[in-house]
Amino acid sequence: MGDQLANDRTFIAWLRTGIALFGLGFVVSKVALIVQPGTQGLSDKVLYSGVGVVIVLCGAALIGVGYLQHVGVARILKSDEVRPRPRWPITITTTAVVGSLLLSCLIVVST
Repeated sequence: MGDQLANDRTFIAWLRTGIALFGLGFVVSKVALIVQPGTQGLSDKVLYSGVGVVIVLCGAALIGVGYLQHVGVARILKSDEVRPRPRWPITITTTAVVGSLLLSCLIVVST
């Protein structure tokens, strides 16, 4: 039981990191609205939006990899005892990936 809980905590760490990348990507994409055109910084909104979308999609990929790792370890830990697999990892993974895709679309549309 302790090993399964450790596996769950590891997946949650993957999830937390992916969600942090969602936020970072969103902030990066909106930096174009803050940067003044006369300064030395880049003012190209397309560049900021593109980088923001890439970061958000990297967060989604990270969550997907975390889920695959979680499933792989769960198979290894599987014992002779018949227990149903928990559904929360796939539910959270699907929600996070769909959320990242929606956020990416929002970034593209709003800039």
